[in-house]
Amino acid sequence: MVVQESSALNTEARTLMVVLRHRHQSDHECEKLEIPKPRMAATQKLVKDIIDSKTGEIANKRRKGAKNSETAAKVALMKLKMHADGDKSLPQTERVYFQVFLPKGRKEKSKPMFFCHRWSVGKVVDSAASLASLKNDNNKLTAKKLRLCHSTSGEALPLDDTLEMWITKEDYPLYNGGNIILEYLDAEEQSLKNIESYLE
Repeated sequence: MVVQESSALNTEARTLMVVLRHRHQSDHECEKLEIPKPRMAATQKLVKDIIDSKTGEIANKRRKGAKNSETAAKVALMKLKMHADGDKSLPQTERVYFQVFLPKGRKEKSKPMFFCHRWSVGKVVDSAASLASLKNDNNKLTAKKLRLCHSTSGEALPLDDTLEMWITKEDYPLYNGGNIILEYLDAEEQSLKNIESYLE
């Protein structure tokens, strides 16, 4: 003898007897059967969204590049914190870390360093020169000047600006954990050329 288990189910104030083996709508040909939408509809919508986002990507490309740089800097920051040189008396909360690419022609290509976010760019240059044992004749009129340059734009940062100003900038900010370049420039030079050659 086969015993059929059944259970009462209240659907929209109507009580129905449902055989448990046939509890799915499709098994007992329910008159209120809702046919699921095809799965391809979701895929087509996703593909359309991707295509739409790509067409708007050109306008956002500059900002996206910034996002990628920011993410890369966050990952690099964790590594830099383990090896960076700097003034050990600086509180952790005031430190900003950079992979400092050194002037061309040096045996050591780059060095992880940290500085105080409130320091002027001039003080950062002096500190970095000391940490990397670089000749610093910035106080001599005729000598080439050691300058801190942005690793994306190549721009020589003004010596009176603070690091904090550059970290909070909207366009081409410096990132805690990012790259900066130290190089000797003539007094009239305001930017580096061939930035990629430093970062290779």
